[in-house]
Amino acid sequence: MAEPTDAEAKRRRVEPVMPAPDMMMGMSRSMVTMMQFNEQKQDYINSLSNLEEETPQYNQTLQECHQRGAERCVKVTNQHRGLYVKAAQFIASIRGGTGERGVPKPYVDALATFTDHAPHKSIEEVAEALQECMSLGQWPTAPLDEACDLRWIEAEPIASASLAQVHRAELRDGTKVAVKVQYPELRKEMASDFAVFKTMGAQIKQMAAGYDLLWVVEDFETNLQRELDFTLEALNGEETARQLAHREQIYVPKVFKELSSSRVLVMEYLDGLLKANDPVGLRKAGLDVAECAQLLCDTFAEMIFVHGRVHADPHAGNIYFRAVGPSGQKRPQLVLLDHGLYYDLCEGDHDVRLNFCQYWQACCAKDRQKMTELGQTFAGALHRFLPLILSPSFVFGGSGVSLREILSAARGHLPESLTLKDVADFVVATRMGGHNLLGVLHSLGYTRGLLEALGFDESRRLASMLRFATLGATQHPDPRRALSAAEEAGG
Repeated sequence: MAEPTDAEAKRRRVEPVMPAPDMMMGMSRSMVTMMQFNEQKQDYINSLSNLEEETPQYNQTLQECHQRGAERCVKVTNQHRGLYVKAAQFIASIRGGTGERGVPKPYVDALATFTDHAPHKSIEEVAEALQECMSLGQWPTAPLDEACDLRWIEAEPIASASLAQVHRAELRDGTKVAVKVQYPELRKEMASDFAVFKTMGAQIKQMAAGYDLLWVVEDFETNLQRELDFTLEALNGEETARQLAHREQIYVPKVFKELSSSRVLVMEYLDGLLKANDPVGLRKAGLDVAECAQLLCDTFAEMIFVHGRVHADPHAGNIYFRAVGPSGQKRPQLVLLDHGLYYDLCEGDHDVRLNFCQYWQACCAKDRQKMTELGQTFAGALHRFLPLILSPSFVFGGSGVSLREILSAARGHLPESLTLKDVADFVVATRMGGHNLLGVLHSLGYTRGLLEALGFDESRRLASMLRFATLGATQHPDPRRALSAAEEAGG
């Protein structure tokens, strides 16, 4: 076998995902965040303490506080990037039926920009990472020449998110590509942030009589380490394309592995992408918004219930539509980006996929006994809250909640009786069961936000999920039957 060339050896180089942390950096970033948090907390106290709740003046003042709080969040996120952008994306994208008690609208609106327009670096600052896996000559101090892998690359990124920014470019053969390059200082910042979070977690455990949430930080760190390795993202994208190959309306961009590395991902560039949460833009492109929503819902339902692989970040910066077909007969094509992290529901000794299929069926059938039996395996003693998190409609299935909680669910809100400690206990229970249920709930929150933006009725979402849960309840579901199930239902 021939020895690899210098260029090939460079492309194969795999460096440690997380470098040694800088505790001073982590502490200073945490202190800035805490100062902003305390300022906002005091703002709420000072502004609302002398006002009667639910009066017009109180509500107006509360909204003004929300707006100032949102501006503070944007300031901190712009300054720190990385993990903070991740948090901003989740807050901006998740709806999950929580109403204003969950995330006030000013926060959602202000943080929405971070799904694809986060703070970015100059092309000169990311040039080193590009040169590790491509032949670029003396660029960027000199123009690209005929010996370079790229003909040109745009200096301004077309998108920027939590981990990387994307530049449009052209290969030597004329192929248009999107070059995703990781922020140069990101790994150092994240390592430093996690080191501080772990220290805080250990202190919380001591102060809370052994109440341990340190594993939340550790799990988050493990998942982010996977996302930081773009070679894994390329493999995940290939696997998703293979599993959904029977769906002609699904598209996963091709990756050029020979030009990629752990910090750079070169993929085919797609024109005409339409945001999945923009019904006005979809209509202007000649698409039926209801058809778009059904396609999105069915696709992610199949991924969860049939394949047991869950896209971790299906927010508006990663999920798009394209209008394909002749004029007047346009059909939606769903484009899936960012395959850095998937939750596997079939790994280990727990077949979460099959159990979750049966649990969803039980919720829809209002089978209290089955809901309790399976719910306890997922969420322990707090299993009665799990249906509410999956859908407010499931509260009517007899999960043992009170009338007040039912009325709250009917308004689309989480119940008043659900405290922060309840949520913490629930999180612990889902993890202690050996499941990836938290990842499923995280992903479902994103997709519910997209569907809500498209005006997709909750009853239609539940019906779609039930079709695929029923199919997935068999030990070896056939994905071609999944497509047939959607077509028969008009999906």
